Amino acid sequence: MKIHMLILSLCFIFTLAGCNISDEDLTKATINQTKLAFEEQPKKPNKKTDLFSYYVPKEFEIKETNKYNVLLEKGKQSYILFVNLNEKTNSKVSYEALSSQYKNPFILKSFESNGKFGYLFVDKIDKNKYEVTVGIGGTKLTTESNAINIEEDVQNMMYIVNSVMK
Repeated sequence: MKIHMLILSLCFIFTLAGCNISDEDLTKATINQTKLAFEEQPKKPNKKTDLFSYYVPKEFEIKETNKYNVLLEKGKQSYILFVNLNEKTNSKVSYEALSSQYKNPFILKSFESNGKFGYLFVDKIDKNKYEVTVGIGGTKLTTESNAINIEEDVQNMMYIVNSVMK
């Protein structure tokens, strides 16, 4: 009986280990998903503040809005949108600030297209948790994500950032 339990336990452990995505695969998939969303036509804004309008996917909820920031939630996950009205869509200021602040991030990738400068920043917080920021020019969106959700998160985040109209 103990041997059967041991064999079942080992099978379960090997099955779980097989479900984990490698850092290399996670990096490639995350960059690819972000780039695809960056290159798409911007989503039509469906929300507005006094200073800018932006698109919010239907599964997101607006929790708080102030002059330059919007706090969004999707389930229990929080996202903070920051819009610097003085920076254009081709600005590299936010990207350069992140790249100088973090010496060895998990992912730091930039994209350029049609006069826009976009970027993806991911820093590993612990084994399966990441700080994720996507941005275009002076607009950025940040959250904490698990490896299993990161591809969907970066896609939605880039859709939101890409939609901001000042």
